[in-house]
Amino acid sequence: MGMIDPNELMDLEAVAVSVWWLGNSGFAINAAGSVILIDPVIELQDDADPVTSEIGLPLLVPLPIRARNIDRADLVLVTHDHGDHAGHRTIPELAERTHALFVGTERTAFKLRQFGIPEARLRRARYDQPMRVGGTTVTPTVAKHEEDAIHTQRGDCCGFLVSVSGVTIWHPGDTELLDEHLGVRDVDVLMLPIAPHTLDTGDAARLANATRARHIVPCHYGTFDSDLYWCMGDPAELVSHIEDGTRRYNVMAIGDKLVIPAR
Repeated sequence: MGMIDPNELMDLEAVAVSVWWLGNSGFAINAAGSVILIDPVIELQDDADPVTSEIGLPLLVPLPIRARNIDRADLVLVTHDHGDHAGHRTIPELAERTHALFVGTERTAFKLRQFGIPEARLRRARYDQPMRVGGTTVTPTVAKHEEDAIHTQRGDCCGFLVSVSGVTIWHPGDTELLDEHLGVRDVDVLMLPIAPHTLDTGDAARLANATRARHIVPCHYGTFDSDLYWCMGDPAELVSHIEDGTRRYNVMAIGDKLVIPAR
């Protein structure tokens, strides 16, 4: 586990593309000075309790950075409205401290408005319709996420293809494997949710191999001290199923950084 230096994350002079795992499905990206956050849940339930996440579960490791330490961000991409992806303390903190635009589906936008995000700072995610913000192009991708207690259908959730500085990063979101996913190509970094309610080992490997992504980073596991099924996942189970896995498969500790040269 590493701690993220806020100055490095927000470095305007950065020349490479750096990707940090925030825990669960969250990532922070600095792409040649542009700061992009995906599914950040990086605040505590109570400032006097350093162990309990804002979602009410104890953390296995300390938060690598807190939203209150991020003073600059350009985009906050939220795949869906569940609390472990749309932090009820993180989102308002980022809105207050940064100028970021917030991107999500109509259902997610409803939750973001409840958090106090003004309409002027919301962008609707519509499948396969790219949006450009500065030097970053974000293309929402189709997702379908079902759970026993909560059912989130196509249209309610999404993934994000992020293209910036010649590098393409794909976070498919919490989703079952769909036919459309298998046609995605030219991915440099694939953020791969491995919790059992998303992709099982077989489908995760199919997606990783179909995209031929240069770097594969497992996520949605190893963050909360809980035996709830959506907190579970073993990244070691996947490596032998990925073609050239010893080179392409990057199991990161929370707070670790992956650096990809800009092109």
